[in-house]
Amino acid sequence: LAQVAALAQGVVWGILVGVIFTFFAMPQAMRQREASGRCLGGVLPLVALVLAALSCQGAFGDDAPARVEEEYEVPPVPENTAEEAAVAGEATNSKDSLVEEWDKHMEGFVPELLLTFPLPARSDEFFYEELPAGTPPMLIRGGFFASAAEETSSVEFSITDPKGNTIFEKKDEAEGLFHFVATEPGLYTFILSNHKWMQEKMVTFALGKGNETHLQAEHLETVEDHIKSIDKTLVDIQTESTYLWIRQKSHMKAVESIHSRVLAFCIVEFIVLLAASGFQVYYIKGLLSDRRIL
Repeated sequence: LAQVAALAQGVVWGILVGVIFTFFAMPQAMRQREASGRCLGGVLPLVALVLAALSCQGAFGDDAPARVEEEYEVPPVPENTAEEAAVAGEATNSKDSLVEEWDKHMEGFVPELLLTFPLPARSDEFFYEELPAGTPPMLIRGGFFASAAEETSSVEFSITDPKGNTIFEKKDEAEGLFHFVATEPGLYTFILSNHKWMQEKMVTFALGKGNETHLQAEHLETVEDHIKSIDKTLVDIQTESTYLWIRQKSHMKAVESIHSRVLAFCIVEFIVLLAASGFQVYYIKGLLSDRRIL
């Protein structure tokens, strides 16, 4: 379309130039014809056509930059760029899913085992966790991360239960999290595999049991809480001391009452014994002083 438009523009400009040249040059040509007798009428249309052709050539010459501009105005998008964008989007989604999984299942995770070790090519590394018989169901959580030459690199990870069944598996992953509830007692096996022929990898492995959480705000006691606890303890001590004092006082009153009654009984008993003794002395003395009986 651009070439056709340029051609039309050149033709129009050529015709206009030819018409103008013919219009202005025709009277002079007629006068020269009358004076010299030569015919220049055939030369003038030829000159007009030459000018039109030059205009068309100029139009075609101007068409080259327009064609170049058309070719480079909107360059096509390479396919590799689209693929790289798709891969970047998948990586972002994978990262977001890993973060969400950590927030959902690994909150307060405290590892009992945290180890970074080299994993040679064409080798496997085994870790074991044994649950004794009679152990209630226990939550086991952890994660792994693999790298090679300061770059992330994928490994294979799997978990087998005491019966040898695979209960968790990840293939060609550079990092991952795992969490499951161990219901069967026995030996659980965690396997990290590097199936590369020449590449050694550095692997970080973390493992933890139970649902213990890290130190949180509610685990801490403020000074005010300590003061309230001390105040409550002091009130309890005061209440118990008051009760014990009242109880001791009542016991003392009972002991004093018993002591008074025992003392009174002893005095009465002593008086009765004195009276009986005096009566016996008086009676025996009267018997001895009566001579008629003798």
